[in-house]
Amino acid sequence: MRIRYKKWARPELEACTFYIDNPEEIKGKWHEKFANKNPIHMELGCGKGSFISKLAVANQKINYIAVDLVDAMLRTLQKKYRTKL
Repeated sequence: MRIRYKKWARPELEACTFYIDNPEEIKGKWHEKFANKNPIHMELGCGKGSFISKLAVANQKINYIAVDLVDAMLRTLQKKYRTKL
């Protein structure tokens, strides 16, 4: 899937409370970051986030991590998740 560069995506992601730009700094400390001992599931290449946003809303006792290389995709996922809460 190809998405055009969105110059607004990076600043909006950085303003998000649950966006993590340097996950290597949290290596081994994810339960502390989530502040619970729930299981952690990860989706690599989450795209626009349809799948993981539905899972996160339906299974709130699981911590989800969505990974994508494109900022605009992650910003789209963030918007999608916020509207489903």
